[in-house]
Amino acid sequence: MTLDIKDNRFFGSIPDEIDGRSGLRILSLSGNHFSGIILRQLCQLKHISIMDLSKNFFSGTIPYCFYNITFGKLGAINSEYSHHKSLYWFRKSYAYVIHKHLLNWESSIQDTFMDIHEEVEIYFVTKYRSNSYKGSILNIMSGLDLSFNKLTGEIPSDLGQLSSIHAMNLSYNQLIGSIPKTFSKLTQLESLDLSHNNLSGEIPIVLIDLTFLEVFNVAHNNLSGKLPDMKAQFATFEKSSYEGNPFLCGPPLEKSYNEVNESPPSPQNSSKASDRKWYEVDLPVFSTSFLVSFTVFFLGVVSILYINPHWRQQCFNLVEDRMFWCYYFASKTLKRLANQLY
Repeated sequence: MTLDIKDNRFFGSIPDEIDGRSGLRILSLSGNHFSGIILRQLCQLKHISIMDLSKNFFSGTIPYCFYNITFGKLGAINSEYSHHKSLYWFRKSYAYVIHKHLLNWESSIQDTFMDIHEEVEIYFVTKYRSNSYKGSILNIMSGLDLSFNKLTGEIPSDLGQLSSIHAMNLSYNQLIGSIPKTFSKLTQLESLDLSHNNLSGEIPIVLIDLTFLEVFNVAHNNLSGKLPDMKAQFATFEKSSYEGNPFLCGPPLEKSYNEVNESPPSPQNSSKASDRKWYEVDLPVFSTSFLVSFTVFFLGVVSILYINPHWRQQCFNLVEDRMFWCYYFASKTLKRLANQLY
């Protein structure tokens, strides 16, 4: 029911055999050196209520199939924690790799690890605190923590189907895209942390419907637009929840909506223009414009000389004078050089 190996030195990827633990309720791999993608086999653990994969080196995208996991739906889970109190665990060990046979509860684990007959106690970070959960409260608490990894891609909109989840932390990753509007369906959500990513777009106004939300953090992203009205739970969030998003505006931020509208609408284009050197030109455009200008100028001069005989004679005289003076100075220079040689 519980696999808690947090704060160790395990590395490698999650074994494929994890999907054989269909009755797993708690999965805590936090604070290790696991890497690779988050396996879709985890979606087969449909009875999980708390999944903590934080502080590792997981990469790739968030599996969209996480919506298959119950995450606290009491209708699909029996209250087994009030009857079963055994826990297989590692605490502060110095193992360096997790082997797939650790998941073979019937053989390896029963022979290797202690079977402690006491209430299960789980530590899970939510609302910026590491809280202890044990006993019947584990039938109610649910959460997903994927923070402090290297996850990329967009946040799956299907996560909005986790209507019974209480805490979700996706901070300190490399997620892009917008905040899904489907998050408004997370009616039991109390803590949502999306900070320190590369999210863009506006904060969905429909999130005001999350009446149980106590912690909301989207700081240090690329969000823009007007903040949701300070109503219901959003009236309790301070500006620290939004800092690091220069194009957000509205209370509780000091920047108003008009100030943001006066800003350059396309900061990427303006930055590219400012980075260009003064001597960088578009060669095809320059060549075309030069040829057109030269042709027009040449034809204009020829036309004027053809129409006006006086100007034509003056032009010929000027050319003849310049040729004479060039010949004169060239001959003088050659004579001087010849005298110096002999």
